[in-house]
Amino acid sequence: MSRTSLYKKQDDMSHDSGEDAVLAFSFEVKILVTDLNAALAARFKPLGLTGVQAEAIIALDALGSATLKELSAHLVAESGHPSRLVSRLVDDGLITRTTSAADGRAVVLELTRHGQVLAAQAREARQPLLTEFALKYGSRLADATTLLRELRTALGER
Repeated sequence: MSRTSLYKKQDDMSHDSGEDAVLAFSFEVKILVTDLNAALAARFKPLGLTGVQAEAIIALDALGSATLKELSAHLVAESGHPSRLVSRLVDDGLITRTTSAADGRAVVLELTRHGQVLAAQAREARQPLLTEFALKYGSRLADATTLLRELRTALGER
């Protein structure tokens, strides 16, 4: 069954009951995440970056420097293994790891000059998509974001 026919089936079901509306909403969120990740991946691919790698270097660029724990808090990585991601970025020459002067047990992550350049290029690559969505949906995104946060909070309280 194609995604479109499954979507239609979910959409048809959403009128049956509140529970079906929850399932239809969940389906739409999953598809949106998949499609958005694919659109971003296509923009980052010419830079030699995956979506997760681009997200990590953009976050680290904004943070300036961070521990692995601090960087992880800014990422939504499904793998649950940000240390592997960081190791790959270190191996690729995009991030350096140094021992913290304040806490000899902590490791501080910073972008290399090449990492800073790629972070800027990644931000530029995603900008047209952000601008397009802001122009088309900006007035409705705040309400949608509030709803999603409320749903996440409700699930976290279970």
